[in-house]
Amino acid sequence: MKIMVINPNSSVDMTNHIRKVLEGIKRPETELTVTCPNKGPVAIESAYDETLSAFYCMNLVKKANAENYDAVIIACFSDPGLVAMKEISDILVVGIQEASLHVASMLGNKFTILTPMKKRIPSKYNDVWRNKLSNNLASVRELGMTVTETDEKPNLAQKRIMEVAKQAVEEDGAEVIILGCAGMAGYAEKAAKELNIVIIDPILVAFKYVEAMVEVGIKQSKRALYAHPSPKEYKT
Repeated sequence: MKIMVINPNSSVDMTNHIRKVLEGIKRPETELTVTCPNKGPVAIESAYDETLSAFYCMNLVKKANAENYDAVIIACFSDPGLVAMKEISDILVVGIQEASLHVASMLGNKFTILTPMKKRIPSKYNDVWRNKLSNNLASVRELGMTVTETDEKPNLAQKRIMEVAKQAVEEDGAEVIILGCAGMAGYAEKAAKELNIVIIDPILVAFKYVEAMVEVGIKQSKRALYAHPSPKEYKT
């Protein structure tokens, strides 16, 4: 099978980080492409960033369809442009946020999302609501780092994940922790072992989910919500 993973921001360093993590867990027969747009924000930290990045990612989704990929993964914990990407795609499209939220809801009564920045906390509550999982949310907690810092300062990010995850378990009743940023890819295992709690790395979970979905031949329905856009003229 062929899977394209799109890092919606334009950071080559973060794209390489994601590729390195996924190369270590993909099936031997899976053909993996990890890419990013060459335009747009280098980090996604606002609704404005989400909108810009989604626009530049649309052609990559079209490219995956044209080149006979089996699936596309949107590797940002905001799932920017996800509904539109599912509309234009005849192959499976999955966001790392939607996949990890639903998996977390199956692994414990309550989950906590760790988000890099305090200002993004309200948007995570909105995202959980849109995914119909508000009853499963224990809390959203910040690391106090930028998205770029979570990628560029792994030791600090790992330290903050340990600290904040422990607080979420002890103070919020969280049974599952979700690392709410693609920049935290690869940081779950150490924290899970040392704290003896379930920690979800959305990049890994979404990728394995997609491998399984491709194998059994399931993709988004095109009947209504993700139906193709009606034909019309688009001015450029």
